[in-house]
Amino acid sequence: MMKPMEAYFGELTRIFIDASSKDEAHYQSRRVLEDVSTDPSFITAMLQKHLSSPTVLNAKNYPVVAVNLELNPYYHLVAHCWIPLPGRETDISTKAIHHHGTMLLTTATVFGPGYEHWVFTKPTEVDPTRELYAMQVADRQLHGLHDIAFVDAHVPHLPLYPRALTITLALWSSQYRTTWKDYLKRVPILKRNEAALRRLAARAGLAGQLDLKVVEYFDFYPVDGGFKGMKERVEFEFGPNGDYLQSLFHLVQQTGNDRLASLVEQHLESDRVQLANRHVIKGLLGDLRSGRAIEGRLSECHLGVPHATFTSQDIERAIVALRAGTSN
Repeated sequence: MMKPMEAYFGELTRIFIDASSKDEAHYQSRRVLEDVSTDPSFITAMLQKHLSSPTVLNAKNYPVVAVNLELNPYYHLVAHCWIPLPGRETDISTKAIHHHGTMLLTTATVFGPGYEHWVFTKPTEVDPTRELYAMQVADRQLHGLHDIAFVDAHVPHLPLYPRALTITLALWSSQYRTTWKDYLKRVPILKRNEAALRRLAARAGLAGQLDLKVVEYFDFYPVDGGFKGMKERVEFEFGPNGDYLQSLFHLVQQTGNDRLASLVEQHLESDRVQLANRHVIKGLLGDLRSGRAIEGRLSECHLGVPHATFTSQDIERAIVALRAGTSN
């Protein structure tokens, strides 16, 4: 059933306010996300909201085009637009195997073929000197169109690259009840400086009192003998704006939202924001109008990263090595 995008957000908020627990809220939210995944107007409304701000045209490139949809003290809803690899491989990881600490995640595929999604058992340390951990595969399946998946707190998981543009909605929340601390963390100036405040709070020993997620050993990748844990998360570097624009226009074209080009044209005509790559934007608008295919583009810094872009075979070898070590 088609409805305004904000109506879905209102339903989710009411669920989170009324539910007896955050786990229950995520369970009840499935029906809302299922409705969204079958509403063809949602993606158009999502992109219209995203493109309404000229600053998005100056963004740097990341492997996923993220569209923030709703952020409040109860939950965060974001659309992840997954750009395929240049060779369309589907057996390569999009990032390190990772968990989200005390955060709960419900994800729904709303566009595209989906991707293979792996879930692992909780990591156990086997060699502290090598930061080596043991894990097994708990689940491995296609997270296809209209599918809903839930990832519990502290449970490692991994999306692999899709064969074509795929859009998922990620519904995040803490596993704990909402308190005044969650309202405080949503204050815009604090949210914009969240990473710096988290580092400061950790040094001052206040992260626990403020419920700030200090990321230590949230990420793992396969090595000889098991999985290496990373004490500190190493994020992808941001690629050039030109690559981001390529992926953004690919997203608009592939979802059949060419008419939203008028929003971009308005930004070109306005002097409100200085655009970094006007000529690139004009060229992509020309491609969009003429129907020429626009490919998404991952930047060089997103390819061939040992701790983040490994194969499913690398994972399987690490698991076989762990099993062999246990039997010896």
